[in-house]
Amino acid sequence: MQVISALSAFFSPKSVAVVGASSYPKKPGNAALRNMISMGYKGKIYPVNPREETVLGLRCYKSVRDIPEPVELCVLLVPAELTVPVAKELAERKSRFNDVAAVVCISAGFGELNTPEAFQREKDLVAILRSASIRLIGPNCLGVMDTVSGLNTNFDIPSYPRGGISILTQSGAFGNSFLISSGTAGRVGLNKYVSIGNMADVQMAELLTFLKNDESTRVIGIYLEGLSDPRGFFEAAGEAALAKPVVVLKSGRSELGSTAALSHTGAIAGADAIYDGAFRQFRLMRAHGVAEFYDTVRAFSKLPVPRGNRVAVLTHMGGAGTMCIDGISALSGIKMASFTNETQAALKSILSPAANIGHPPGYVDTTAAHYENLHNLALTLLFKDPNVDAVIQILAPSAFLDQPLLAKEVASAYQSQGGAKKPLLNVVTFGVFANELRRGLEDASLPTFDYPDTVARVAANLSIYGALRAAAAPAPGKSQSGRSKWPAAPLIAAAAKDGRVSLLEPEAYAVCRQYDIRVPPFKLVESLQDAVAAANQIGYPVVLKVVSTQILHKSDIGGVMLGVSSDGVLEQSYARLVENVRKAAPGARHPSVLVQKMMPSTTELVLGAIRNKLFGPVVMFGLGGIYVEVLKRVGFRLAPFGVEQARELIHDTLPPQLIAGARGRNKMNVEAIAGTLVALGRLLEEQPQIEQVDLNPCLALDDGCMAVDARIILSQQ
Repeated sequence: MQVISALSAFFSPKSVAVVGASSYPKKPGNAALRNMISMGYKGKIYPVNPREETVLGLRCYKSVRDIPEPVELCVLLVPAELTVPVAKELAERKSRFNDVAAVVCISAGFGELNTPEAFQREKDLVAILRSASIRLIGPNCLGVMDTVSGLNTNFDIPSYPRGGISILTQSGAFGNSFLISSGTAGRVGLNKYVSIGNMADVQMAELLTFLKNDESTRVIGIYLEGLSDPRGFFEAAGEAALAKPVVVLKSGRSELGSTAALSHTGAIAGADAIYDGAFRQFRLMRAHGVAEFYDTVRAFSKLPVPRGNRVAVLTHMGGAGTMCIDGISALSGIKMASFTNETQAALKSILSPAANIGHPPGYVDTTAAHYENLHNLALTLLFKDPNVDAVIQILAPSAFLDQPLLAKEVASAYQSQGGAKKPLLNVVTFGVFANELRRGLEDASLPTFDYPDTVARVAANLSIYGALRAAAAPAPGKSQSGRSKWPAAPLIAAAAKDGRVSLLEPEAYAVCRQYDIRVPPFKLVESLQDAVAAANQIGYPVVLKVVSTQILHKSDIGGVMLGVSSDGVLEQSYARLVENVRKAAPGARHPSVLVQKMMPSTTELVLGAIRNKLFGPVVMFGLGGIYVEVLKRVGFRLAPFGVEQARELIHDTLPPQLIAGARGRNKMNVEAIAGTLVALGRLLEEQPQIEQVDLNPCLALDDGCMAVDARIILSQQ
């Protein structure tokens, strides 16, 4: 509860000093003060400006040191160069009165300028406030809004409707656009809002913990650009998501290419791909566009989370209904419901003979022969059907219907559900009467949506969150294996001493075996005679691979010979391999050769791990082979994690038909693959000298998962 008490001064302070308050209406210091008053803040407000006597009827003080009563929160709206002197005054005041707990710095001109002077100013501001145990939100932000306490430091947004949505945003402009566009239409009720700015002190993770425990917050919406400590963020967000939905809109999808040339894993592990995997891992709902973010946050704020993923669609317009079905069919999180015989018979008894009932399953088109009460009757039947978990209704307001009455009938059907309610998502198309119907439904706490195709994704987000929360795995923790570091540690140390960037393949296999990652039988040889003996010992067919510190990508230079089936074929293949190597790497005139059992053809996977500069150890999984960098059908999870999260990664990444055994192949051994993924995470956690691991391909065998090629890249630090 320490985070709650430490941050409560930002949301419900007993008193606020506004430094930079102004009587000039077009100044931010006037607008912020005016908006705080209009929001209904009940605490004491102390304007501070050495050039003013009063501001908006309130006595104005020359300095924060002159305020005779306790000050809990201070808002800075002064030029950047004045913030550090004010911070010193606040620290002095804190030492005398022990009152100031928090500062919101609206002022810009700090680290965002990317200049030495600005960085130093931000550093000084934080250091002075921390020395007095004063927390800081910002700088370069719009601050905090709390409709429960009435606090408002935002100079753009005045009073706002109260509701269950709390917003954390790294862009004040984006956050304000969300509030302005949604609030004016009466479609959003706000609880708390934080424009966090440069995050020089208070971090997003702390605010998430605060909002998780805030009983008046129903859903958390986040606009995210980037994080300096993504692990801390995801751990806090994952805990919050167990209590309430967390919806994230993440911008900046460009990839990090820092080590892309060394391995397949590095080439694919862009920052956004890892973010996407972490969103799934920690049960966060990622919106893929602004409209989806707006609509998903609104839906969670007013609707219950469905118990399943079966959706019914009710409409009186064939075209709009078809677009909605197309949207549903393209998503993995939901599917069309299948009505019971009783529901189909009851719908048939009340609808026109021309109505479409259950074609396709879960679909009802009343045709134009509809009226206000008919929607009530049809919705009531759909809500009662045990095979329906949620309902999408598509409405086109017309002059032939009484819009307030239609809204009343719809709301009545929704409210008449007994026990746990099923969500109802209403699409209201555009037209002369649309606003009247939309207003009636929103007033009844039923969110409305604009488009029949995009509402499908919102319904899917509701269902996916419900499934994730119901099956929530324990948060990942530190490994407790106590596994000996032999032989990995000495192998790595020897390679580093030689100045190598990677382990040789036999060394990589030895490390894999230590972590119970299966590899084929193999033997390292130095001559043709030894190769023949090894092949006979292992059993044909075999694979020949060059082993050299000068060659990383063996296949590119003809350093791999597949399907070697006899002694005669081996002699020819061995000579060809040595010749290819000599042409590509003249210094490797007598290369070592790995003789390895050739495994039967099956589905090729890629399993990898990378030590990312931001995220730390990250594990990758997907379709493998030579096309891994082309197809990029991969997913990521932050390591370490457990078997349940490994299973989720497999099912999130691969098509279900492939897992079940496509084209005559046996069903994949998901448990064995999951165990290998967990082991990879543990490997990176326990061996900090390893930068990347690339197991490509990994074969999905009937009795497990086997890495038939292994590459381990070492850290160069």
